[in-house]
Amino acid sequence: AASSPPSSSGVAAGGEALEGSEAGGEARRFHSLLPLHPERLHAALERHARRAAESRPTVGGIVWLASQPKLQGAVRTDEAGGVAVEPGEPWWACVPRDEWPAGLAEDIAALWHEPHGDRQSELLLWGGAASDREELALALAACACTSAEAEAWAEGDSALDDPFAAQWAPLLAATADEDRNAAIQSDVNQAFKRLTLSSAGPRKPPSAAEAAPGGTKAAAPAFVAPTPRS
Repeated sequence: AASSPPSSSGVAAGGEALEGSEAGGEARRFHSLLPLHPERLHAALERHARRAAESRPTVGGIVWLASQPKLQGAVRTDEAGGVAVEPGEPWWACVPRDEWPAGLAEDIAALWHEPHGDRQSELLLWGGAASDREELALALAACACTSAEAEAWAEGDSALDDPFAAQWAPLLAATADEDRNAAIQSDVNQAFKRLTLSSAGPRKPPSAAEAAPGGTKAAAPAFVAPTPRS
C-alpha cells in the first residue's frame, strides 16, 4: 500500500531536488518552474514503475504539463506502485481575478512567478532506497522543457506527442462545454439587459395627468367671454 508523505518544508530551485534534512530525511522534494515535457515524463514514470517494489519510492504532488496549461496534473501512486497523472484543479493563473477568494493573492504570492503565475511542479518522493530517490529526481529534472519546446507547446504544435492526452480528453471536453455554456449564458444575460433598457425608451416629459397633484388630470383654464357693451 502507498504510505502517506512525510511533512517537509524544503523547496528547491526550478528543476532541482533537495535531499536529506532539507527535504525531511527519507524524502526528496522536486520543484520546477518550467513546464514538464509530457512524453519524457510519461517515459520516466514508466521506468520508475518497473523498479523492484522494495526500493521504489512513492511519488505524490502536482505537475505542470507543457501540453496542459490550464489544469494542474495531480500525481498519485496507486496500491500497485504505478504513478498516475490525472487532471486536477485549474491553475489560479487561469481564473479571472474577480473570481478569486478574498485574501488569495496574498496567500499565493510566494508561488506566483510572472509570466506563468502559479504554474509549477512540486513533487515529493519518499520511501524506497535513497539511490532510487536520487535517480528519479534526476529523471524528473530531465523532463523540464527547453525554451524551444515550451514555445512549441504554447503555439499548439500538433507534432509533439502527449501520452496523457487520451486520459485527459473527456474532462477537458466537459470543461470546454462548461466554459462555452457559461459564455453563452453571459451573452444572453447581457442581450436581455440591453433589450430591457431599449424597450423602456427615452423618458418623456410628464403629461398633464401625471403633473397634476395626486396624479389626476389638471383642469383646463376657464374661458371668460367678454361682456358685450350696450
